Amino acid sequence: MKTAPYTLPEAEKLCTEYQYLVGKPYGKDSDATISCVAIAPFDQNSKNRFTIFYLLFDDAETALSHEYKGLLYDVIVIASSPQDRNDLHQEDIYTWTHANAEIVAARSKALEHHA
Repeated sequence: MKTAPYTLPEAEKLCTEYQYLVGKPYGKDSDATISCVAIAPFDQNSKNRFTIFYLLFDDAETALSHEYKGLLYDVIVIASSPQDRNDLHQEDIYTWTHANAEIVAARSKALEHHA
């Protein structure tokens, strides 16, 4: 997988490819559950604003379209704690997949088994 930034079509493809992560644990030592794999702005300031809008609207597409007009994108994994929905964890997809390779490998193995 190439690292961000992505074009919008690249981000859309990557985001679709990793939707299977929704509902999975955010990490081995985390009680948070992945609630969303989303397209987000690439630059950190816009990404921070995206996160605020995501909390407000509870919708990644609305959060992205609210004011971002840039051309560079990232794909992020968003998770929340079961105790506090506003306690969000997020990581870009590249970093998250490398830190949680066993979850990604399990998916690949399952796909091979069904092929």
